[in-house]
Amino acid sequence: MTSLAMRSNPLVWLDIPVLDLDRAIQFYQQVLDWPLDDQRPHANMAVFRHHKGIVAAALVHQLSVPDGVGPLPYLNCHHRLTLALEQVLECGGTVEQPVHPLAPFGYRAVILDSEGNRIALHSMEMV
Repeated sequence: MTSLAMRSNPLVWLDIPVLDLDRAIQFYQQVLDWPLDDQRPHANMAVFRHHKGIVAAALVHQLSVPDGVGPLPYLNCHHRLTLALEQVLECGGTVEQPVHPLAPFGYRAVILDSEGNRIALHSMEMV
C-alpha cells in the first residue's frame, strides 16, 4: 500500500451531466464566477479552469435527461486500477463500464459501490 503522505487527493475529477451545454456554461460561470473552457468540437464538455494536478470538474453534455444519477466523482486508484476492479467485485460492488482510455487523461472504469453509488475509478496508468 502506498504511504498516505505520498498520495494526492482521492477525488481527481467530477463530471456534471447537462442537457444544454451553452446554458450550463452560462449558469455556472455566473453562479460561481469561475471561467470554463469550452472543449467543443473535440469533446462535448466544458472544463472548469484549474491548475495541473488540482481536482477538476467538467460540464458534460448528455443526449438524454440526467436521470437522477447526478455528478460522477472520479476517485484516484494510484496506478492500481486492475486490482481495484477485482476488489470492487469481491466487496459486493459491480462494474458498470469496464476500463477504457480517456486519452490523454489516463483510464477509468465506472462502478456501482456496495451501496449503489455510481463512481468512476481513475488511474493515469493501466496497471
